Amino acid sequence: MKTLRGIAASGGIAIGPAFHFRRPKLSFQRCVAQDAGHEWARFQAALEAAKAQLAEVYARAEAESGAEQAAIFQAQALMIEDPELLGAVRTAIQEQCVNAESALSDAAEVYVQALESLDSQYLGARAADVRDVTDRLLRILLGVSDRPAGGLVAPAIILADDLTPSDTVLLDKSLVLGFCTAGGGATSHTVILARSLGLPAVVGAGPAVLEVPDGAPLVL
Repeated sequence: MKTLRGIAASGGIAIGPAFHFRRPKLSFQRCVAQDAGHEWARFQAALEAAKAQLAEVYARAEAESGAEQAAIFQAQALMIEDPELLGAVRTAIQEQCVNAESALSDAAEVYVQALESLDSQYLGARAADVRDVTDRLLRILLGVSDRPAGGLVAPAIILADDLTPSDTVLLDKSLVLGFCTAGGGATSHTVILARSLGLPAVVGAGPAVLEVPDGAPLVL
């Protein structure tokens, strides 16, 4: 028997098989935009689609966890309207002539690094929300599916490098016994959602979590 230790983030006990939650890697090439107006229009269309998706996620989170926890996604909706972020993206597209994906990724990374550099565990954890929003926008721009856990068809314990708040809400709770992540911290919004849903959760258990075979019997 092998034992892995992490941070007990949400109370409870779960027994069941392992299921690895794997998001497709979001890859794109940095390229010169031949039509800056077209790239900005693409980005604006992605913003509108992201707002619609976040409204759906908010409604689901409110129904499952309550309005207080669902407010996470209202905050995310405000993030994608942040004037500083939008201004940085627009400047990169129009003045540096890069594609929308590169402009967004560059601007968001500056935002994330600023949060992670702060001497505050709480504010540093908010960087995960910025990454969540950024990945949502990139998936829309790249046409990548937002349902990475489609293979979850039986109750299991979710294993992942990390889970975003959106990931946690969109998982089919009737099939989730609990989750264990390699990274993450006890103050993340993902953990707050897990507690409100009554899902046992361990975070920060290290990369060995990712080496556990799919279907392996686990006690969390």
